[in-house]
Amino acid sequence: MDDIKGIGQHIQTTAKDAIKPSQSAEKGSFEDAIKDAIKEVSQIGNDAEKAIQDFATGEVKDIHTVVLAMEKADLSFQTLMSVRNKLLTAYEEIMRTPV
Repeated sequence: MDDIKGIGQHIQTTAKDAIKPSQSAEKGSFEDAIKDAIKEVSQIGNDAEKAIQDFATGEVKDIHTVVLAMEKADLSFQTLMSVRNKLLTAYEEIMRTPV
């Protein structure tokens, strides 16, 4: 039962970290914010790959950490793709606007 509570706390902490805006996004340009988001998603994906490799080699015995890393990477990627799709839709709408 303690394992389940620990997983719930880890998910809440991860969700809170994902919601926080990065400092560079607050001060920089929109382009910098997008670049930082892409780098962050890439890093999360790399972390998930490392967790999988560590589990495969036996360095990590806990499957829960591997699954959490994979789900975090999946959610981050899905969010990035949703933002990209919204940006493309907005761009297409602007391009259709008569001048």
